[in-house]
Amino acid sequence: MHPSRRSRLTTRQRHVAYAALATADAVLAATGHERLRRLTKPALMPLLLPGRDRRTRTALLLGGAGDVALLGSGDAAFLTGLGAFFVGHLAWIDQLRRGADPRSLRHGSRAAVAGGYLVAFTGLNAYLWRRTGPHRLAVLGYSTVLLGTALAALRSPSPATAAGGGLFLASDSLIALEKFAGLTLPAHEAWVMGSYAAAQALLADGGPR
Repeated sequence: MHPSRRSRLTTRQRHVAYAALATADAVLAATGHERLRRLTKPALMPLLLPGRDRRTRTALLLGGAGDVALLGSGDAAFLTGLGAFFVGHLAWIDQLRRGADPRSLRHGSRAAVAGGYLVAFTGLNAYLWRRTGPHRLAVLGYSTVLLGTALAALRSPSPATAAGGGLFLASDSLIALEKFAGLTLPAHEAWVMGSYAAAQALLADGGPR
C-alpha cells in the first residue's frame, strides 16, 4: 500500500473511532450514566491529537482538561473547567487567525452569521446577567472568548471550520442556559455533547497537518 494511502486510511479510521466514541458519550450523557462517562469523555480529545500542529494540540489538550474537570461537581470543578476552556479558546483564536481571510466578514452570508452571533451573545449575556450570581464576570469573560473563536472560525476559508465555531458557541450556550436558567431541551446532554464533539473535530481538521 502506498504510504500516503495508508496515512489517509489511518486518519479515516480515527475519524470513525472518534465519531463512535462521541456518539456513545452523548448517549451516556443523555441517559445519566455518569460513571461510564468517566471512561468515554476523557478519551475524546486524545483521539483528535495525532498529526496536529502544536497550536491545535494545545487547544485540544486544554479542552480535554476541561472535559475531565467538568465530570466533577460543585463550583471548584465548574471554574476549573471554565478556566481550561477559556485558555483553550485563546489557543483556537491564535490558530484560526493564521491563514484567515480578512475579507470574509465584510459582506455576504458569513457577515450575516457574524451579526447573528453578536446578537445571540448580547441577548444571552443580558438574560443570564442576574442569574449567574458570583460567576457573573467569569461567565462574561468566557462567553467573550467563545464568541472570539466562533468569529475567528468564520474567517477561515473552510466552511467546515466555520461550522465548528458555530457549534462550539451553540454547545456552550446550552450548558449556560441549563446551569444558570434551568432551561433544557429533550435529551439535553446529548445535544450538548454532540455539538461539542463535532465542534472540536471540525476546528481540529481545519488546522495544518
